[in-house]
Amino acid sequence: METIITPRFHLLEIGDQSWCPEFLREYSHLARMQMWRMDGKGKDGEQSTPAEFACDVMLDHIPDLSAYTLVDPCAGGGGPIPILEPALNRKLRERGRDPVRFVLSDLWPSLERWASIAKRSENIRYIAEPRDATKVGRLAEPGKKECRLYNLCFHHFDDPAAELVLRSAVESSDAFVIFEMTNRTLTAFLNTTFIVLSPFFTTLMWFRNSPIHMFFTYIIPLVPLMFAVDGYVSCIRGRTNKELDGLMRRQKDLDLSGWEFKSGETTVLPPFGTMYWYAGVKKPQTNGH
Repeated sequence: METIITPRFHLLEIGDQSWCPEFLREYSHLARMQMWRMDGKGKDGEQSTPAEFACDVMLDHIPDLSAYTLVDPCAGGGGPIPILEPALNRKLRERGRDPVRFVLSDLWPSLERWASIAKRSENIRYIAEPRDATKVGRLAEPGKKECRLYNLCFHHFDDPAAELVLRSAVESSDAFVIFEMTNRTLTAFLNTTFIVLSPFFTTLMWFRNSPIHMFFTYIIPLVPLMFAVDGYVSCIRGRTNKELDGLMRRQKDLDLSGWEFKSGETTVLPPFGTMYWYAGVKKPQTNGH
């Protein structure tokens, strides 16, 4: 991993607070969704998007991906699943493989939005009841393995909660992948600076007919302020691969002997937009074991 330039602090993000105005949350959600679709580079420098790169990570590092149900335990408003599902299943079809199904779950289910997402794809379903990511339990369909996806969200957990999330994944699933676009690296802070400035352009494209968005971007710039606070705090909350390893290995009663862990980072949105990923996969059992 690139050089870490600051210690990790679990500071507060505006978007996590109950008093955060809904229009700011919606703007932030839309910006993240657009990020997944942006033209960039893949693992070998080919033209790609962050969503397609994430799909390639799963295909490269999770054997027989078609045997899995992919669960997003922190789905929020749906996250990138409506973007990942068609991209991943297209790649599977090109390889002559069966499609995978996705499950949306969260402690605070966004039922109206999830229902709309599920109507548009037969490969996406959701859990209506609240499910805590620290003890979510198994959600895969019968006969399927389970892979949990943490899409740009793992930095929201403080260390005690993060330990429980990883314990739950190890004890009740067969694989997990953490994707992040922020970390305590210089390139992540530089990329965040571009994001902080982006509302001055995107508000005109997305919200030119919305007085509240125009006012709080160009007159009183609350939107760029939120992007700055939450963006830089997300960077400061980021963890190295070694720190993620440590969250599991310091739980002495957690059996990791049957698991394999891999990680990496790739610049997917040049010049600074780097995707960091960390994957755990349960090793296949051999005869007699």
